[in-house]
Order: sequence, then C-alpha cells, then structure tokens
Amino acid sequence: MYGKGLALACVPFYPCGDRFVPRGYREDPYSVEQKLELIAGLGDVAGVEFSYPAEFEDPGPTAMVLKRLGLKACNLEVELFGSPKWKYGALSSRDDAVRNEAIALSCRCMDAAAEMGCEQISLWPGQDGFDYPMQVDYAEAWKRTIDAVREIAAHRQDVRIAIEYKMKEPRTHIHFSTVCKVLLAALELGAPNVGVMIDSGHALVAGEEVAESVVLASRHNKLFHMHLNDNYRSWDDDMIVGSVHLWETFEMFYALEKVGYRGWYSLDIFPYREDSLRAIRANLDMVKKLVHVARRVDRARIADLQRRSDAVGMTEYLREELLK
Repeated sequence: MYGKGLALACVPFYPCGDRFVPRGYREDPYSVEQKLELIAGLGDVAGVEFSYPAEFEDPGPTAMVLKRLGLKACNLEVELFGSPKWKYGALSSRDDAVRNEAIALSCRCMDAAAEMGCEQISLWPGQDGFDYPMQVDYAEAWKRTIDAVREIAAHRQDVRIAIEYKMKEPRTHIHFSTVCKVLLAALELGAPNVGVMIDSGHALVAGEEVAESVVLASRHNKLFHMHLNDNYRSWDDDMIVGSVHLWETFEMFYALEKVGYRGWYSLDIFPYREDSLRAIRANLDMVKKLVHVARRVDRARIADLQRRSDAVGMTEYLREELLK
C-alpha cells in the first residue's frame, strides 16, 4: 500500500541522549532481536533499517531473525559519522588511511546488504564538511568525496547507494547539504546505482519545500528512499511526522503519489522523552492517514486550482479534506 512498505530503524528504542543528558532519558534494555520483535508486533511495519556495523557485523543471525518475523532489511546505513576518527571527514578526508577505511567499510556494508537480501545501503557523511571559512579546499573536498562514492558504487552493481543530505550537525556545514548538491553528485557520477535519500526533516532545515525536492529527484529517477519526520526548520529534531508542518507534509505525500514513488516510507524519529512504542504508533497512523488522503483527493480539482494559482481556493479545499 505504501510503495514497498512502511519501515523503521531501531533508533526509537535507544536512550536518545542530547548535549545535556548524553546517556539519554531512558534505559535501553532490549537486544537487537528484541527490538525487531517489538517492531514486528506493531503490525504495519514491513521493513527495518540498520546501522552498519554498529548493530551487527555478521548479517547472518540478523537475517534469520528478520525471516522468522516476516520483516525485510530495507537499508543499511554506513557508520561514517559517530567515531572520533571521522572528525575531519570520512569520504573527503585528506588522510588517505582514514578515507580508505571509509571506502572499505562502505564496500563491506554493500556485501553485508547483499548477503541479507537488502538492495540498498545509505551514505550520510555527516562529518564530511567544515566549521569555519577557509578551513577546507572546496574543490579538493568535492573531488575526494565524489571519487570515493564512485569507487564504492563500482564495488558491486546489485546494491544501490542512497546519499542522505543534511545542512549541519555534527559539522556547521556538510558538503552534501541539499537535494540539488546530491543530485549534482549523482548526475556527475553517472552511476545507475547512486541516488538520493530525502529525509523530510533535513529538507526542512535546508529551507526546501519537501514536495519540490521529491519532484526534482524523481525527474532524474534518482529518488531512492524517504526518511519521514518533522521539526521547526532550525534543527533536526526528528519529531512525529506532520506534527509541525502538517500542510507541507501532506504536500510531500501528494507529490510522492503523483510521481509514482514506489520506494520505502521509513520513519526516522528520535522520541527523546516519549514512550517509544506510542511515538512509533503515532507516526504510523499519521503516515497512513496522510497517504490515504493524498490518494483520495480530487487531482483534477487540485490541478485546476494550481493552474489558476488560487491559493485561497486551495487552502479551503485542503481544509475540507484534511480536517474532517
């Protein structure tokens, strides 16, 4: 019903610490297998995302648990951001040993994905950026990053690479910061297995209209994956889908339906203080509701309102549909 299905990572079950309470606001009593059992118990979730190699190095045992529970691994994220060794970049690092390690880890992640029947890995090079003016040579950093992705993509053709962009955090500026930069990289590479992961919250922080980003990526058949959450545009808060930007979130789902997106709808939320399962349930219900409305609305009427640039009429119509 929702592209390839609704997906979830194990992240909502983590303690979810912040700068002031680094250990988080709750305990993490569950093993990965127990988290997967909780996810399977939700009923609506078909896919799971993992962080590699943080959550496992040998994909075999996890693959067996997924099979038992009727779940599918939909994405493995390469851990290129959570260690001090990446502090001056991973894919763009000027230290060849560090950069080669990042490339090798990404290739191993592709192999692990293939072994467990997962068709995709994701790269979020959050440490690949800069903090101060004049700190990096932009041309060199871009070339080193692109060349690294090219090497990873060539490792095997049966696994896709979805590049996730974000404006800031942990660096004040990240090289892959907007949908257009990742599209530029994908088109420059020309590799069929390299595309874009749009995180709706990251797009909001970048000042994008998420629906427009969906359309731009889809024009080039490069929209590989969707992460869903919300925030106030100033920070990546990873809040409940549609809890702040309800209208923009609906527009995103409408655009996804219109372009014929058939990938995963994956929840990427951090319930810092909220109960994990309640927060997940709230997200699932919101996604189902908004997708249902996006499919129910009168497309001809919307197209007519858009042709006439009738903002008042569009607001009235969407209010009728969304606030029933």
